[in-house]
Amino acid sequence: MGTGKRAFAKRRKICDDRRVCMLLLQQRQPMFQRLRLGLLCLVLAGTGTACAPKFVGPTTASGYFFTLEVSTPTIWLGVPNSLAGAYPTRAAVVVHVRDGQGRPVNGMPVAFEVEPIWAQSVVLSPPQTVTRDGVARTIFSQPQTIGLVRITARVDNTTARTAIAVESYEERLEKN
Repeated sequence: MGTGKRAFAKRRKICDDRRVCMLLLQQRQPMFQRLRLGLLCLVLAGTGTACAPKFVGPTTASGYFFTLEVSTPTIWLGVPNSLAGAYPTRAAVVVHVRDGQGRPVNGMPVAFEVEPIWAQSVVLSPPQTVTRDGVARTIFSQPQTIGLVRITARVDNTTARTAIAVESYEERLEKN
């Protein structure tokens, strides 16, 4: 298959160049209706495919599915107040919980946590909450150092992980 050409496999569109493509993912789970999720995938040259969050589940006790995502993959340490809009200093960490038929689940407890090494260096507020219209969120903020912070969300004894990079605004200035 040559670069820039499209290939089609089992009715799924695959892009092998720098194009944004829509994939229709059909996921079949025993005892549940088929879930149809439109996933927006961006094919990045040399790095593979980065996709929208994938559903995790079913959860152990209730059989729910959920996604975990962050509002921005990078936040900045040491940003002057006048530039806070251009360099985010906090990020929303969001969980969407659905039942087997794809309906939002209300009142489901969700717990967020970071790796123990980061526990005293960042703030997750609130660390525990419940879903409203199927959504639970926390705000990741106030990092004290730079690095890659892994965040875990727990729904009904099932977990998913994501990460946020914390970069230094001052180091960025020094490099430029």
